[in-house]
Amino acid sequence: MDLFITSTTNTSGTVTIPQQGWSVNFDVIANQTTTVNVPNNLGESITAQIIDNKGIYVETQDTVAVFAINMEQYTADGSKILPTQSLGTEYRIATYFGIGTPGSEFMIVATEDDTEIIIIPTVATTNGDAAGVPFTINLDAGESYMVQTSVSGGDFTGTSIIGTEESGPCRPFAVFSGSYCSNIPSSCGACDHIYEQNFPVPTWGSEYFVIPFNTLDSYTYRVVADQDGTDVTIDGALAGTLAAGAFLEFNNEDEPHCVVGSNPIACVQYLEGIDCAGDGDPAMLVLNAASQKIDNITFSTVESDIITTHNITVITA
Repeated sequence: MDLFITSTTNTSGTVTIPQQGWSVNFDVIANQTTTVNVPNNLGESITAQIIDNKGIYVETQDTVAVFAINMEQYTADGSKILPTQSLGTEYRIATYFGIGTPGSEFMIVATEDDTEIIIIPTVATTNGDAAGVPFTINLDAGESYMVQTSVSGGDFTGTSIIGTEESGPCRPFAVFSGSYCSNIPSSCGACDHIYEQNFPVPTWGSEYFVIPFNTLDSYTYRVVADQDGTDVTIDGALAGTLAAGAFLEFNNEDEPHCVVGSNPIACVQYLEGIDCAGDGDPAMLVLNAASQKIDNITFSTVESDIITTHNITVITA
């Protein structure tokens, strides 16, 4: 479990696990990457649906970009890490069904004490919570809560996670989703761990660009709706009308597409398994809406003896 931290300026900071009293200081040299390893016995969540103490907090003196990766020899995926000001209290998650049980999973990390959250899962959980039936949890700052599905091949995509009115807008929380091992699509080997942080629903957009990965033969993408009656058009043609929490999935794509929703949508792109894509293994990327385009960014790639090839895709609009 590694954090990659980079910045355009020299800065310093601390990584802590507040509920366990663990911390490590670090320095960042401008335009270089600092790697901070988080010990597995402190940061890895193993047991589902308990209030856990695994929340990780990064604080720096100046602006940084932060990425996280879970890595074993034959399976890995990473995620951007959103700053606290980009978090929210309303999410509808995207993930993908995994092989066997747990089929898929998500995690919530609180930033403030007394955070009350309602979860409405799309499939049954390992704790016996039924699909479509709300249940409530309460977390303090730095606490985490992982949910896994008890359904073989279960998919939490579309699950609603909302802070209660009593909790209020000033207690934002982070949501991560993925699976232990997914074939993407189901007919393509080999499976791999997928992992990504989700954007709050209020930051969703209505237009997205989906672009092929330049070293792969094909890719998969999904479009997720938050509201009933959401029309989705692909390159100007109506692809379907979605209910709240429903999604469209497109496999074995090899061309770029423009995706537009009549209401805000989420668009998620997936690397496919090597049997379909010709190289690599599955991974998940929650895309930014076209309205969130920027003209200046600092980012980091993975520093690893195993992952040694890096590529970048730039979209201009």
